Amino acid sequence: MLTVTVTPQPPLAEWEAALTAGERQIRTAAVRALNKTARWMRTHVAREAAQSLNVRVGLIRNGLILLRARASHPESGVALGKATGVIKAVELGTPRQNRRGTRVAKRQFDGAFIATIPTGHRGVFRRKGKSRLPIQEVQLVATGRIADVMEQLADRHAMARFERLFEHELRYLMRTTA
Repeated sequence: MLTVTVTPQPPLAEWEAALTAGERQIRTAAVRALNKTARWMRTHVAREAAQSLNVRVGLIRNGLILLRARASHPESGVALGKATGVIKAVELGTPRQNRRGTRVAKRQFDGAFIATIPTGHRGVFRRKGKSRLPIQEVQLVATGRIADVMEQLADRHAMARFERLFEHELRYLMRTTA
């Protein structure tokens, strides 16, 4: 499982000396900022990966796992689930059979056919060999693209986003508790 984590640098214990806020306010602001940064990361990873793969955002976003920060464990992140990045052809849209194979949305899968297997699942399948069986379901594998997008966002924008949110949350806490 690929995981992108956002860890504040320097550690939270060193921030209190530089700021006038109490330790509890700093820790609370950091946890809130980390969780908001993780949600922002999940949204942007799903959006950019879906755009590059030309699929619906929901197909990517549902497989991303949000790891939330707590006061006792101030780390948050976004992780890829087990089945993330494997999109069945049927999930792309309504399949239509044609002479060359099967068309789903704007994608053509040559040599594929629509079938309902004995369990009742209806999908787009291809034969593994020249014989009638075995068959396998047609899928798009997007794990590599999702991982690339996660690394790009972590490198470029995640820490800057965290810093802005942390300042915002700390100002809010100092204003409301004062």
